[in-house]
Amino acid sequence: MAERIRLMDEKEMEQVSGGAYTGSVFVYTVQEGDRLSMLAQRFGTSVSVIADLNAIKSAKSIYTGMKLLIPLKA
Repeated sequence: MAERIRLMDEKEMEQVSGGAYTGSVFVYTVQEGDRLSMLAQRFGTSVSVIADLNAIKSAKSIYTGMKLLIPLKA
């Protein structure tokens, strides 16, 4: 079953990120061994921003091949 993704609008992105992001995102495909904390560090964001943007309730719920929206910095 395909999951529907609702993108945040600019106001929501500002609330989540404190205005540190442009509201633009790119899609990252999770690789084997990836963890949210590692991805957050690599892309200069936080676990909570990635989790909120992708409606992830548990950091353990990501899996290889999953598509994640990653915010672009302003």
